[in-house]
Amino acid sequence: MKKLFITGIIAAFAMQFAQASTVCDAKTSLNDARSNLVEMVGMSDKAAEEGIKAELDALREKVNAATTNLKTAIAALEGENAETASKDVVATLKTTWADFENTRESEIMPNVYSGKKADAKAIATGIQAERMAVMNDSISKLGGDSCEEAK
Repeated sequence: MKKLFITGIIAAFAMQFAQASTVCDAKTSLNDARSNLVEMVGMSDKAAEEGIKAELDALREKVNAATTNLKTAIAALEGENAETASKDVVATLKTTWADFENTRESEIMPNVYSGKKADAKAIATGIQAERMAVMNDSISKLGGDSCEEAK
């Protein structure tokens, strides 16, 4: 009985640790995608200058990598929370991310690459900022506040 109890506690701890790790991965990836996108928006008025496209492309690769990591983390959170009260929080995170990503790809990136900084910034500081707040709130509700500060 004692061995079963200890095994149960270890399994529960391992599951909680796995979820915490996934939440922290989501938080880090979201922050990475955002920070690189912000840098791109800041450079977008120089897009026509020689050499800037290469810098934009390098940042774009970082955004893409963070996006892949975030999608992986969200999928893992979905699986981990499929039968818990947090499933609605994960669903909100997932749909908000999909909206964020769609707007980024269809509106912000074209403006960045065409040098329309004001247009890209208006979108980024408008609806995208609202979506970031929703995603950060979802991550907090899933335990993301306990993560070491994401870089």
